[in-house]
Amino acid sequence: MSTQPTQSLYAYAGGSDAMRRVAGAHYRRCLTDPVLSQVFGTTGHPEHVEHLADWLGEVLGGPKRYTELHGGHAALLAHHAGRSITEPQRARFVEAFLEAADEAGLPDEPRFRAALRDYLEWGTAIARDVSRPGADVSSDEPVPVWTWDGLARESPH
Repeated sequence: MSTQPTQSLYAYAGGSDAMRRVAGAHYRRCLTDPVLSQVFGTTGHPEHVEHLADWLGEVLGGPKRYTELHGGHAALLAHHAGRSITEPQRARFVEAFLEAADEAGLPDEPRFRAALRDYLEWGTAIARDVSRPGADVSSDEPVPVWTWDGLARESPH
């Protein structure tokens, strides 16, 4: 029987510096990848890296920076509205993120990577669904928090 770390995925990954590194590495891919640039464009928005790092940090159990600075869960859903994300774009986003995790030096420990992939698969499916024209992007839910065991049923904050 293996033991699992008691710290959050955020702390295990390396905290805010790790979130910034992976967000930057991923966003570069979004602007240059032929599949992802259909969603993200090629010119970029400098604030996107900070927003993504804040989102990742909060969703992986770190500080509530996305909620405090960028509007929380409802704001994130609204950013995806009307983008018509396809399944190939969703799948490529996940793979590009995992490539960025390697580049950024996130831990390659199998349980951590499995939890990260599980979150990415779950979160990108929601993004794809709310990106459909006419989808309801309203939410009064807090930012979800992902743990070693999946979605937290109660906020660990």
